[in-house]
Amino acid sequence: MKVWKIRQYLPALLLYVQRRVSGERGVVVAVRTRDICGMDRRCGRAVHSLMMSLVEKGLARRHKKGVDLIERRAVKEVLTALKKWI
Repeated sequence: MKVWKIRQYLPALLLYVQRRVSGERGVVVAVRTRDICGMDRRCGRAVHSLMMSLVEKGLARRHKKGVDLIERRAVKEVLTALKKWI
């Protein structure tokens, strides 16, 4: 997927993570692709590739299809990484 298409959906992911961190309790934050994109397949693919790059860095992990987990202690690092990519 092209870089500019991925960057198009990056602010939506950033905003979603920021909202989920402040609103929930627990050890992990669940990132659900369907909550971010709805039924938009391009958005889903872009969010998947962004989350896979976070998984490669060790900041997130796959739970199941469409759901990734970010630990609370790694949220600051994830937010700085996403902001840097913008």
